[in-house]
Amino acid sequence: MTQKKKIRVLVADDHHLVRAGIVSLLASQDDIEVVGEASNGKEAVEKAKSLLPDIVLMDITMPMMDGIKASGQVARVSPATRVLVLTQYEQEEYIRRVMSSGVSGYILKSSLVDDLTTAIRTVHSGKRFVTPAVSEKLVDAYIKNTTTPRGPKAAVQLTNRETEILQHVAEGLSNLQIASKLCISVRTVEFHRTNIMEKLGVHETASLVKYAIVNKLIDLNI
Repeated sequence: MTQKKKIRVLVADDHHLVRAGIVSLLASQDDIEVVGEASNGKEAVEKAKSLLPDIVLMDITMPMMDGIKASGQVARVSPATRVLVLTQYEQEEYIRRVMSSGVSGYILKSSLVDDLTTAIRTVHSGKRFVTPAVSEKLVDAYIKNTTTPRGPKAAVQLTNRETEILQHVAEGLSNLQIASKLCISVRTVEFHRTNIMEKLGVHETASLVKYAIVNKLIDLNI
């Protein structure tokens, strides 16, 4: 009897303990095989090219290259490989940004174990998978957008965290100082800053602060 071919998975996450936990979990599945690990986006692309996995389980915030950029490059070096994003971010704008990059699925790190294995099997079958909590946010956003009257130009919406970081940028704090002040990693600050700039359509810190001041996105009483 021919043995059923296993789903070959590459796990990309910059936290060793997270990777180890995922690898251990997937090792217990009869139809899933972890063929490699990557600790940053660049390594994920390189290993995807050499290993040609069926699935890359991709974190978003990683050094050297974030998961969104890495996902796009994986699609070029290994077209048959599907990317399933595994992340802590559940804000609607991040979800849209990730899904528009061409990935096949989006699952939260807070999801149940069964959700992760189901997501891998679903994506491998050629379908898309979005974790239930994320699906609910997208539906809510769609309903809000279709029922709220639109003005001549939609206002840019920043999350509370993005507004908080923008305030600190305007104060002249470095990424390291902001990270220390908010008790988050420097890479998380960098990710938020990149997302803010893309939302506002600016590419320099000076322009970012000017835009924020003109559009009253931050409190200047500092």
